[in-house]
Amino acid sequence: MRQQLFHIAFVGALGLVGACSEKRPEAADRPPAADSAVKPDTGDRAAAATETADVKLALSMDKTVDASDINVDTDAAIKVVTLRGTVASAEQRARAEAIATREATGFRVDNQLVVKRKSE
Repeated sequence: MRQQLFHIAFVGALGLVGACSEKRPEAADRPPAADSAVKPDTGDRAAAATETADVKLALSMDKTVDASDINVDTDAAIKVVTLRGTVASAEQRARAEAIATREATGFRVDNQLVVKRKSE
């Protein structure tokens, strides 16, 4: 009995999720919203968040790059990962770009990192 209730609840939840995720067509008598092309959809935001997280994790795990002052931004709509901030050497700058390129497959990397030697 308990298992049957679980199955019924599970199937009902799946049906609800499916019904809620369907896109409603625009009414035939009105044009689509003017700003709909400008706003990224949920898929773009999710893809951007995933790429950003992947690149940040890989940078933080790399022993040759000090990623403490590297900011990673991703625009999935135009497929660009942007690196901003400072690193201690040209080698770290190049390595950070290589890591971002490796992790963000299919994305262009815009490396805006600035080399600033740390004062001792």
